[in-house]
Amino acid sequence: MKNKIDIESIYLKLPIFLQNILVSIEGKRIQRRRYSRHFYNIFNEVIDRFCDLDMAFQGDYQKKRLRDFLQKARLSPFWYKRFLDYEVDPDAEDVFQELRKLPVLSKDEVKDHAHDIDISAQLDVDFFSCHTSGTTGSGLVFPVSKEAEREQWATWWRYRLWHGIKFDTLCGYFGGRSLVSLSQQKPPYWRVNRPGRQIMFSAYHLSDKTAPDYIAALNRYRVPWIHGYPSTIALLAGLKRDLGLPDIPSLQVATIGAESLLSQQRELIENVLKVPVREHYGLAEGVANISECPNGRLHVDEDFAYVEFLPVNRDGTLFKIVGTNWSNPVFPLFRYDTGDIATIEDNECSCEKEGRVVKCIDGRKEDYVSLPSGAKVGRLDHIFKDMININAAQIYQPNVEDIVIRVVPGKNFNRKRDEKDILSETRKRLGNEISISFEYVSELPKTKSGKLRFVVSDVQENKIAV
Repeated sequence: MKNKIDIESIYLKLPIFLQNILVSIEGKRIQRRRYSRHFYNIFNEVIDRFCDLDMAFQGDYQKKRLRDFLQKARLSPFWYKRFLDYEVDPDAEDVFQELRKLPVLSKDEVKDHAHDIDISAQLDVDFFSCHTSGTTGSGLVFPVSKEAEREQWATWWRYRLWHGIKFDTLCGYFGGRSLVSLSQQKPPYWRVNRPGRQIMFSAYHLSDKTAPDYIAALNRYRVPWIHGYPSTIALLAGLKRDLGLPDIPSLQVATIGAESLLSQQRELIENVLKVPVREHYGLAEGVANISECPNGRLHVDEDFAYVEFLPVNRDGTLFKIVGTNWSNPVFPLFRYDTGDIATIEDNECSCEKEGRVVKCIDGRKEDYVSLPSGAKVGRLDHIFKDMININAAQIYQPNVEDIVIRVVPGKNFNRKRDEKDILSETRKRLGNEISISFEYVSELPKTKSGKLRFVVSDVQENKIAV
């Protein structure tokens, strides 16, 4: 970790032209690993099998991949013991029934037993170490085969092609990477990854003072596609609206990931930036993939992983997303609990693409709000569903008696009217037991990875996300 921090510190002190060179060098390294000649063979297979998948063929395809994966996993001390404990037979005819014998696997279990799950030393495949953040901040480090990474990216590019995004389409990237020194007070607040065809914008410098520079850069580079955290892109849209900044004629589509896309964020981005917003759900662990089609419906990529939806409430409207990552043999995960919640759509999609249809995904693990009565309440984003005059909001709970609603007001925000509406919507969900106050800020605090958390609690037992 120390070496990594030192390298970043050195990078941030370099002249901007050298930073751009280093960003492009790193981009080239990733391109070579991710998009080798073999990648395009995998990509063609991913395209072909999706076009050919009907539900009957899909079952046979899934059965073969799951059986192969179960058989390889016996090399893992962790899975060998678990198969014995739960009488799982990888050679059985009905491998789906065998899979269901296994208990759901938690992320904490994976972190505790990562060494015994890892079979990279036993398999003759190229792999690299992947890092993904955890709910406690300690994260998870695990091996990913290069073949698995290529299949994952081939699946993601299949989704992008649905929306007219090609391999050479220039992307304006709005993620959480620290590419621009926080001490920098004038543009450019972005760095250029030429091999990756990316203009990489800083999420930490975007404000009413810098937004004109961001919009000018998007126009100067004629960016047709932006991708990143919905909280950051929505903030950009809100600032563009409030400051009366120019349109971006080249822009054709916005894709988002890493955070839940709230309905008001989608509406803000689409109305202000005048492009469709397309959502994608995927994980570094590779246990599930869900892609939005051109009709605006979320489809499970049934050929990428085996995804289960397990009910979490009595009325069967909410489902836990649990997945099996059959593409990554060096670190097999069966029935892995993603911690994310989905609402399932009953109707089929008219786009005729295969895969179960998901209505929405709650992809962020937010802290709960705790009431004085002892009740805990989650999923509070609907409070702000119709609050079009705010650019961002966050609920902060310092103790069980109080909550603070932090608001980044938009240009047309009317404190008397809009505060009353927010308070009314909040009271509908939290009642009158708890004290509610407001705090108006120019920006909201983000996590170390640059993400915006919607609910932040200092009540220890309510802490879920970091």
